[in-house]
Parts: sequence; structure tokens; C-alpha cells
Amino acid sequence: MKRLGEGALPPSLPFCEALPDPVLPAVNPDALDDATFAYITAVQLPFEQLRQAAGQIAGVLVLAVTTKQGTAGHPMLDLADTARQAAADAVLGRQPPPRGAHHHRHLVLAVRAIAAAIDAARLNRRGSDDTGTDAVLTPLRAGYQELQWAAAVLPGFETVAFSQGCCARHGAAPPPGIIRATA
Repeated sequence: MKRLGEGALPPSLPFCEALPDPVLPAVNPDALDDATFAYITAVQLPFEQLRQAAGQIAGVLVLAVTTKQGTAGHPMLDLADTARQAAADAVLGRQPPPRGAHHHRHLVLAVRAIAAAIDAARLNRRGSDDTGTDAVLTPLRAGYQELQWAAAVLPGFETVAFSQGCCARHGAAPPPGIIRATA
């Protein structure tokens, strides 16, 4: 049997992949056992490092597309990979408690997807190439989705839900109390 750090995956939990935004049961922070609380505390920094790496890759990708230059060789990729590697070391070296196993599975998958995005970005030499952009964006989206799912499983983790941002509402009626400017 392979350990997680050697390429083995934790058992699959199909409902996470089946729903775009799974509605998971809320975990009462006051009802956490000591082992789960210790796990949450220990993986908050790695979670933030993965979130930071994903944001850096996304930023490099936006620059590449807008300037028609590739992502290969961009120094931000080294920073993203350093953050990802630090997170990977902390996540893959940790045995989660039973209540943290689901969360841990998503962190492991996020580590792998973000690593794949960095690898693809290092190969993307032309920013105007949709194939190269997609090769970076596909694992980046997958990694960020894993982080969102991890954030939904245990308290103390947050991601930005772009579907809830103002940009997601363009074309829709403004919320009550918001006055839209007219020309």
C-alpha cells in the first residue's frame, strides 16, 4: 500500500466530485475534539500557502494572456512553487485524525493539482496559445476547487467564492438598495 506522499490517494468521496458546490454539514467549532483542533491549527498555514500559490499562478496567467507572453520563466512561478512545496511538506507529512481525513484528502489533491499547474506554466512559452493557457488553467481550477471543498469541510479555512462576487452578477438586477448609475 502506498502512503499519501508516494502517489496514493485517500479513499474517494464521490459526492465532492458530483456537486459543483457541495452542501456539507456544518461542523460546530465548539464540538471539535483535541486531535481535530490540533490538525486544523497545524494545516491552516499550508492551506494559506496553497491558496497563495494558486493566486500567484492565476496572476502570472493573466499577465501572460494580456501581454501575449508565455508564463515560462516568470519569477512568480518560483515563489508559487516554494509556497506549494512548503505546503506539500506539511500536508503530506501529516496523519490526519478521523474527523480531518476528508479535509486532508482535499489538501492532498490541491497540492497535486497546483503542482501540475506550475509544471504546465513552466512549459507555456506563448501567452496567446489557448492550448498552453488551458494546460495551466485546468489543473489550477481543479486545485482551487479542492481548496474550496476543503474549506467547506472544517472550520477555520476560507476561500473566495467568485460565484458570490459582484462580477458574477453582471447583467442581473442589482441587489435592493443599490442604485445603478445612468448615463
